[in-house]
Amino acid sequence: MGFFDKVKKFAGGKGMANVEVLTINDKVPGEAVVAISDGTLGGTMKVTAAQDCTMLALKYEIILRTEGASGWGDVIIASNKDAYAADLKVGESFTHSFKVDEIDIEKYLNNQSYNDMAAVVGHPKIKLVVNCIADVKGSPFDPCAEVEVKLGASKAGPVLAKTTVIEGSSANSASFPVTDSVLKGTIEVTGRSPCVLTATRYEIRLELQTEKGPVNVLVAKDQDPELKKDSLSVSFGGTNIKFPRKLGKGDEAVQTWMVSNINIPAKLREHGFDPDTAAGDSRVKLVVLNIADLEGQADAAVARTAVQLT
Repeated sequence: MGFFDKVKKFAGGKGMANVEVLTINDKVPGEAVVAISDGTLGGTMKVTAAQDCTMLALKYEIILRTEGASGWGDVIIASNKDAYAADLKVGESFTHSFKVDEIDIEKYLNNQSYNDMAAVVGHPKIKLVVNCIADVKGSPFDPCAEVEVKLGASKAGPVLAKTTVIEGSSANSASFPVTDSVLKGTIEVTGRSPCVLTATRYEIRLELQTEKGPVNVLVAKDQDPELKKDSLSVSFGGTNIKFPRKLGKGDEAVQTWMVSNINIPAKLREHGFDPDTAAGDSRVKLVVLNIADLEGQADAAVARTAVQLT
């Protein structure tokens, strides 16, 4: 963290707006629990203008705060940002729902030599912090609010699912045109203990902030192996898995996939959104779910990835 970032964090950007974290995973922050294995965190924040100001964006950071020989230190383990252009008069406020993906708490704990995840829960030198930030035009310090969230026991199952590629780009920076009807990607499934992988499934969804509240809309879906086909699933040019697939600890299975018959404009219109302006609308988010099913256990692991609409 640079000098100006430290000053900004200390000052909190007070003066132009005030930020509050209202909920984490649908609970007030003091009651929220985030499992060590959770890869996604959601919540709501509130911004109130202390002066007339212009809002540019909203940012969210997941911070692992640990105490070592030289004191407490912070590592940002995941972050996200939503464009949010709005002019606010003094006293005006708004609330906003947010999500942060690609969280890997265990990885960063391992980096600091914490390898026994059972011993991490309740550890006095380990804290998980959520920082919500309002990017205000002209403010030397962005208003922000931090809340500490309780770490819960790992709920990691026998496998870990990860979306690695979407539309030929890294899943972390992928984009997709509103009018396109076919989306391709790659899922990587890693065994955490012996198991049998029976299928990988893919869902394309829209997460919408409507006047009546948040709405989660299924746009299209597919799976491998396809129903009523033999056990060999052939996907478009690349790696594919012969199902069922036995996995041991550390074993990886990679599947390229394709979902067709996508009609984002139709789903947007059904919920009162204009497809022509959806790409720049902070209330509209396109999400890809990659799901691994195991023998005797559906939805064993789910990888959620937000994709930029263009």
